Amino acid sequence: MSGSAASWPPGQERPSDQEARFSWSHPSPWLRGALVRNYPLRKLLPDREPAYVSSLLYAMGVLALAGLVVAVLSGALIALGGVSFWHTNSFGAFMNSVHFWSVQLFFLFMAVHFIFNFFIMAWRGGRGWTWITGVLCFILGILTSFTGFLMMTNWDSQWIAQQAKDAFNALGLGAIWNVMDAGQQFTLHVVLTVTLLVLVVTLHLGLVRRRGVVPPPGEEALEVPDLTDGQVRAAGQ
Repeated sequence: MSGSAASWPPGQERPSDQEARFSWSHPSPWLRGALVRNYPLRKLLPDREPAYVSSLLYAMGVLALAGLVVAVLSGALIALGGVSFWHTNSFGAFMNSVHFWSVQLFFLFMAVHFIFNFFIMAWRGGRGWTWITGVLCFILGILTSFTGFLMMTNWDSQWIAQQAKDAFNALGLGAIWNVMDAGQQFTLHVVLTVTLLVLVVTLHLGLVRRRGVVPPPGEEALEVPDLTDGQVRAAGQ
């Protein structure tokens, strides 16, 4: 991490020698320095956003996030009720409908968000990992919804499982992922796929806050400049 101050990326304060060197026996200074440099509060809780963020197409990401939050909360209530809660209880049936339609909206907004960001080349400006984590969110969302459809314990889920088992057996995955085993689908949906999806979405949001919202092509000058804490305090005086 050596070099002159001019070679350090703009908007980031240079770390101290202790923060710049990673040590297995004492990693906290390096980790603390990395977090402070890449995720300061001015980025996590910004009070200014570029003008282009007010466009409806730029709102698709937060609308998809809202759908995911509702889906997770309603799914948690359904899980607390048990495996037959939505079949035997009116409130459970209502929450099942809320869960189902929030998932539909999540995929609708996420699909529009994905297509829009593809056409504006959202990986520009060092945002490659932001794009990659977004694609992973889309793939994990499909896997999560697939396990959800398999655990509905109705004729729809039975038909989906019957159609999917031959494909999984042909791929050699049937012995590991048995789509006819409803108990396994409950575990995969509630424990594994949802947890992975939430973790990757959280990472994606962190990268968005770190790099900022990508501008439309040719409008890079509209981005809000990334200032250090010292520059922010000086600007306010």
